Amino acid sequence: MARRRKRLDLRSIKGRIAEALVESMFRRALYRMARFGRESDLRGTLQLGKDDNFVPDFLALKGDLARRDAPGVYQTFMIEVKYRADLDRYLGLQQRGGENSPLARSKSKWPNLYVVFVTDRPGEGRSCFQALDVRSYAPGEPVKTQPLYEMAALEIYPNNVIEHEELARQLFGVLSSLSR
Repeated sequence: MARRRKRLDLRSIKGRIAEALVESMFRRALYRMARFGRESDLRGTLQLGKDDNFVPDFLALKGDLARRDAPGVYQTFMIEVKYRADLDRYLGLQQRGGENSPLARSKSKWPNLYVVFVTDRPGEGRSCFQALDVRSYAPGEPVKTQPLYEMAALEIYPNNVIEHEELARQLFGVLSSLSR
């Protein structure tokens, strides 16, 4: 009896790589990063079926450098990382979903959330790392992302993103060649 080989889940692997790249960029920008999502939690691992209780991937903490008189004071951000091969299609689905879209549901629970979309096909002149501050998201309206380095509140420098983009293209390129 021949054993059937289970196919590699390249999308899941790319998603984990996307999380590692985003975490690396934030750490390089002097953030303390704590895994926060349900994948890091034993309860989330044991749940069966589709989980509607969305939890962001990371809690990002950055020392408030402006407050030198108050060491230990941190700015905090909730960060969700999503790998999407076809980002424009995904964003269109979010728009059509309106109030029932995953973005709308996550906005109601996590109003200080930043979503970092990672794609290996960003389109001409676009970054592989697009970001959305969900406070600016209006369900049913077009979803407007911007390069991660343009999110002023996060203070991620362009050079940091560009260097990680080069790595992302290389890693995702190797994985894409495996699926052919």
